[in-house]
Amino acid sequence: MLLAFQTMVVKVLPQKVDGKMENIYKNLHSNQKILIYEMLKRNIRVDVINEELELVKARYQNHEELIYDRDSSIMPYQLSVLAGNKMLAKELMMSHGISVPIGEEFKAKEENYIVEAFHVINSPVVIKPVFGSHGYDVYMNLQTEEEIRTSLEKIKNHRGENTKVLIEEYYPGKEYRVFITKNRDYAVLHRDPAHVIGDGKHTIEELIEIENEYRMNPRKNALCKILLDEEVYNYLSTRNITINSIPRENEKVYLRENSNVAMGGICEDYTDKVDQSVIDIGLKVLEAFPGLPYAGIDYMTNTITNPQTSDSYRIIEINTIPGIDMHFRPAYGKSRNIAKYMVDLIFPETVEKKQSNKIYQKSLYNK
Repeated sequence: MLLAFQTMVVKVLPQKVDGKMENIYKNLHSNQKILIYEMLKRNIRVDVINEELELVKARYQNHEELIYDRDSSIMPYQLSVLAGNKMLAKELMMSHGISVPIGEEFKAKEENYIVEAFHVINSPVVIKPVFGSHGYDVYMNLQTEEEIRTSLEKIKNHRGENTKVLIEEYYPGKEYRVFITKNRDYAVLHRDPAHVIGDGKHTIEELIEIENEYRMNPRKNALCKILLDEEVYNYLSTRNITINSIPRENEKVYLRENSNVAMGGICEDYTDKVDQSVIDIGLKVLEAFPGLPYAGIDYMTNTITNPQTSDSYRIIEINTIPGIDMHFRPAYGKSRNIAKYMVDLIFPETVEKKQSNKIYQKSLYNK
C-alpha cells in the first residue's frame, strides 16, 4: 500500500523538521507521489520545489527535470494546449480519420445558435466547456431545447457568458480511459458512472453515505466520494425517483451520466480484455499530435473486446496530464503502474539501470 511505503520514504530521503524526521512528499497528490516513488526506485533524486503547484525537481546524474504536475520537458507545451482545447483536438483527430462526436464551438451566450446546432445534430447532445477537466460543467444526454438552455445558464453562472462551449452528439457507449505511450506501453480502465446497489432497506441518500464511508475509511483505492450535487437530483428526477427512494435488493441505481472518478465513478482495469484495434487507435491519436509522448484518451464504445470500426467508437477527449492513481489502485482488477511508462520516457537512461528493491516492490504493489 502507498501508506505503507510512505513510512519507508522517510528512511530513504529524510528531512529534518523541528528535530523530527518528516515525509517530504506527504502533502502532494497521490498521482504525483506514485510518479516520485517510481523515480526514487531508480535512484533519481527528487526535491519538492512548490507543494501547492506540485512542482518537483528530479535529477539523475547530469540529467535534471522540473516536473510540474507530471508535466516534464518531454511534453511539448503547444501540444498540451492543443489537446486541452476540445474543439481543436477534435479537428486534429478527424483529420487523421479518428472517430469523434460531431459538434461545434460557440460562446455560452449564443443560445439561439446552439439550439440551432442541436436541431442540425438531430440527436441527444452533450454541452461542455471547451477548456475543462474532471467533468465539471459537463451536461450529457440533453434531449430538449429547455435542457440545453438550462445547462447553458448554469455554465454562464459558473464561468461567464463568454465561456467557449462545445455542443456535440451524445454517444451512448461505455466509457474507458486508454493510457498509451509512443513506446506502445498502455493500460486501460473501464469507468462506470457513480451508482449505488440497493438492499431493500436504505434510501438512495443513505446508500451514498454508506458507500462513501466504505470508500474513505480507510481509503483503499483511487475511488473518490460520490458527489451529491444538483446534477444527481436532476438525474434522478428524470427517472421519477428521489434520494429518498428505497431501491430493491441488488438494484443498480445510477446517479449521473458522467463517469469521472472525481465525481464518484468506478474504475475497473480492462487492460487484458481490449481488442488490439483499440490500442492501434490510441497510437493513431498520438500521431495526430506529432511529438506527443503519451496521453490519457477518453474512449467510448460498447464493443471494446472486439475489432473497432468507425461506427463502433468515439474519442471524446485527450488528456496530457493523465491520472496515475486510478490505474495504480483501481476499484477492481490488476494494478497498472503507468508511472513506470512515464519515467521510461522522461529518464530513458534509467530503463536498464533500475535498482532491484524487493522491499519497495512489496510496499508499493501490496494492496
